[in-house]
Amino acid sequence: MKSFLIFIVGFGAGVLATILIAYLIVVTDEPNDGLIGLSKFSQKGECIPVKNELKVFQVVEPNMALATSGGLPDEEIIVLLINYDSMFYYDNQRVKIPSKKCARQIGAYQYSKYPGMDKTVPAVVIE
Repeated sequence: MKSFLIFIVGFGAGVLATILIAYLIVVTDEPNDGLIGLSKFSQKGECIPVKNELKVFQVVEPNMALATSGGLPDEEIIVLLINYDSMFYYDNQRVKIPSKKCARQIGAYQYSKYPGMDKTVPAVVIE
């Protein structure tokens, strides 16, 4: 009888542990490409109004970089530029947007510029 009770308690603990692990996998499996702060939309968004090039000012991951559209400070747009091809970014790189393509928003990226100063920018791909 004692061994049967131990078996039931062990079996119940195993079932609960499996459910807990499955729940954690589902909850933490957000579409963020492994980058904390990146939230991707379920569908692609609109084109962001930028000129024909973006200038990288900070590389976040080899294929992801914060870039600016340039122009006047009031008109400047900062974006997280993502490249799913085999291209890597570097600081001060100028990324041209080919004609008939645009910087399409696929999500948003939140980061801290300074402690206590969070920024949220559109995450874009060139297509």
